[in-house]
Amino acid sequence: MNGAILLNKDEHEPTQALIKNYNADNEKYAHFLKLNDEKRERILASAYDEFLEKGYGEASTNIITQKAGISKGLLFRYFGNKEGLYKFLMEESARRIADEALSALPNESGDVFAIIKSIIQLKIAVCLRYPKETDFLIAAWTANLPENLLRQREKMMGMSYNYFDIICGLLDDSLLRDNIEKNVAAEIIAWVCEKYTDKVLSNGAVDTTSESWNRVAEDLDKYMSALKSGLYK
Repeated sequence: MNGAILLNKDEHEPTQALIKNYNADNEKYAHFLKLNDEKRERILASAYDEFLEKGYGEASTNIITQKAGISKGLLFRYFGNKEGLYKFLMEESARRIADEALSALPNESGDVFAIIKSIIQLKIAVCLRYPKETDFLIAAWTANLPENLLRQREKMMGMSYNYFDIICGLLDDSLLRDNIEKNVAAEIIAWVCEKYTDKVLSNGAVDTTSESWNRVAEDLDKYMSALKSGLYK
């Protein structure tokens, strides 16, 4: 996900804005949101599967409605059109991940590399909890979309925080080696974070078992130790 992570409880207003904007749009989706949980999730699962399999352009609302067991007229009543459905999925995916991250964000102080380790573990955990939402957003960030959806994507990306933003706010310039600039150090750490996160999520190298999480923790301890030794005095 290019290191994108939606944070923070108090400090990062963009994430709160994302949730606020989503809530403000609820009136547009009122008919859909009034459905019972089972029916809502069935419709969303059908839509996720179709868009993930075929992409926006080739996805069929006919297949989505057939799999969901509803009429096409109802789907359009809920979302307006195919574009409206895709927009809702973007917002809903981001909201679910943001809500989870906000509720579990570590409140730590002290060693910056320990905090970064916790944030990486949090991102991996949230992505594992919401695999379809995560895969959908990953696809959406690079998909060929209509102009309105491109604008929505840019808006949402501006409301997310990537590793670089977080790390820049955590690093203490005074602790860095004399020949290393803060931005460069943040870029190096962010690159390592992004590549490690992408690796474990893309190849199925991590799951929810304690053995898997212990392996992740050990890996991150090694990476953080190497980064700290190379960047700090």
